[in-house]
Amino acid sequence: MNQPTHIRQINGSVRGALVDYVRPYPDQIRFSLNQMNGSSTWAWSLWRAPEGADLLDSIPFSDEYMQCAGTADALALEVRRLDPDGTAHQYAIGKPGGETTGEPTEVILFDEGRHSTTVYPHEVFTADEAAVVFYTYFLTDQVSQPYQLRELDLSWLTAAPETGAD
Repeated sequence: MNQPTHIRQINGSVRGALVDYVRPYPDQIRFSLNQMNGSSTWAWSLWRAPEGADLLDSIPFSDEYMQCAGTADALALEVRRLDPDGTAHQYAIGKPGGETTGEPTEVILFDEGRHSTTVYPHEVFTADEAAVVFYTYFLTDQVSQPYQLRELDLSWLTAAPETGAD
């Protein structure tokens, strides 16, 4: 049993330390991802806790993380990183050899179908495939080779709302 170093979040709201009390970390990650059914469990995120954090006292957020959404049979994976100047970039993660021309065609539904994301075919992972990517991220804070990253345009998140006034 190790001192927890990472935080996991389920469905964007339930957070806690990722622990190896029941099974080793790689098996715990795989188990968690295989529980995803798109309904009661539809999103899973992971990030490193700040150095020295007491995860029994508080569960801090991070601006850098890996996340997925969907079902154990079809997950979309993303990673968020910060540049040295603090600028955030979010990327879809894909398997090697995928083509990103044209528009993405694979629709991943989650939250009982209330939400979806559309990705390229090589960006759809099973829970077991995703567990390998997540465990490497757990160890290194990176998405390793041979996986590909496609930057997502999230400018709509920071765009000023229209007022409708002229």
